[in-house]
Amino acid sequence: MTKQPRYSKDHPVVAFFALLLFFVFLDFYMSAIPTANKLSQYIAVIKTLNTFLPEGQKYYVLAMDYLENAIATAQALGVKDPLAFVVRGGDLKILVLSWASKYVLTFGAVYGFLYKVGFFWVLVPAVLGGLFIVKNSSRFLPYLMWLKAFWLAPIKDLQVLRLVLVHLANPVPASITHHNPREGGLLDHSLRVARIALEIGSPLDRKALVLAALLHDIGKIRLYRKEKVQKVSAPSPIVVKPEKKKPVERWVSLEVNQKVVNMVTIREISKRFGIVLPQEVWPVIAEADRKAVKEELKQGVYNVGKYVKEVLAELEYVKPKKDGWRVGDYVFVLAHAFNRRLTLKLLKDDPTLPLDPEPTAVGVHMVAYSVVADKSVPLVWEYEGKKADSLGLFDVKVKGTLFKAVYCFDLTKINLDVPQMIKEEELEVLERGDQPEGEEAANSEDTQGSGVSATPSSVEGVGEGGKSLQGEGGA
Repeated sequence: MTKQPRYSKDHPVVAFFALLLFFVFLDFYMSAIPTANKLSQYIAVIKTLNTFLPEGQKYYVLAMDYLENAIATAQALGVKDPLAFVVRGGDLKILVLSWASKYVLTFGAVYGFLYKVGFFWVLVPAVLGGLFIVKNSSRFLPYLMWLKAFWLAPIKDLQVLRLVLVHLANPVPASITHHNPREGGLLDHSLRVARIALEIGSPLDRKALVLAALLHDIGKIRLYRKEKVQKVSAPSPIVVKPEKKKPVERWVSLEVNQKVVNMVTIREISKRFGIVLPQEVWPVIAEADRKAVKEELKQGVYNVGKYVKEVLAELEYVKPKKDGWRVGDYVFVLAHAFNRRLTLKLLKDDPTLPLDPEPTAVGVHMVAYSVVADKSVPLVWEYEGKKADSLGLFDVKVKGTLFKAVYCFDLTKINLDVPQMIKEEELEVLERGDQPEGEEAANSEDTQGSGVSATPSSVEGVGEGGKSLQGEGGA
């Protein structure tokens, strides 16, 4: 059985190195024997360097010697290009050194600068030490993680450092379809909860608050796993050799009871590290968790402005199903219908996004906050003296029926034709007012209308695990 070659002739790596060699040869051919004009430029540069960075003079002289030797030999042979130089019997070494002279000159300038500022002898051991650490990274990784944990820890305490290390060793997201859905998101979220818990001003011990914040969702290190997803493209009769797409990775959650796993993991780690927390700490962490989720969701991580016109054009404005109504130059659309279609557009462009298009799933809230964060979305924030809430939402009454959580868009800024099926006096806009903290995106789907569904942060955080633990005497 013959051994297959590692790289075929059409491999991208082979093409890259072939192109690199071509440009190196081209540069060599054009600069190995400098012209008189090029030589005068070198002389001017060397004079300037000698004035400001005289410490690199030996390298400047060396570069100049290489150039002068190549010019003198070329003149003696009566040639002007490297090929004729070699054919006439010239030494190839002279050409190589002449071509390398510019790099020697550059090195001299760098050497002069470093020597002048006194860093050279410090830099060399540092570079060598860095190379040694990189080469033996597996040996130094635990020490580097300890340094990172010390840097990140809100309180420099051994138990706190060990909990941060647990997070660093298991960089899972805080959620797959809600807040912080990225690798390492759980640690970022837990540190944010710790910061907010300390800011609340609770009379509880600061160390206890930080430990509880780092523990409150730690069961997720057992729940979340990465799996590879192979993108498959439809076959085409035109494509002779289909493109091989690299598999992408996405986070998945184990089908288990998350509350139980979280509670058991908190107990196990607390016992292992000797952590004993008072019951009173969990309500404070629950409040900090809600505020942290609120901050993280408001960041708005998706650019959705480019989809607005397309989504509005696809919504239904006639019976029996209605997603919105036009009144004059404005169109009012149910937020749950708009965000669902918007989520589907995002997923069509990238199926691996941590989103769920269903309005009852938490994943849609990242899109709801993105609608607010993306300044290109032409939301109307005030209509006839009525102001939208923090998510750009109104409540409206259409022919006496109340619909909650409705967006308003200005059609003059979108250039879209929407049928007008009701009269202006048949639609009344209401202010939603301030929503309960942590529930700005919440809405109720009832017989009167629908909106952007939200699940309180307790679904994924300490709101549930923490309450259960209070009755158990803490972690």
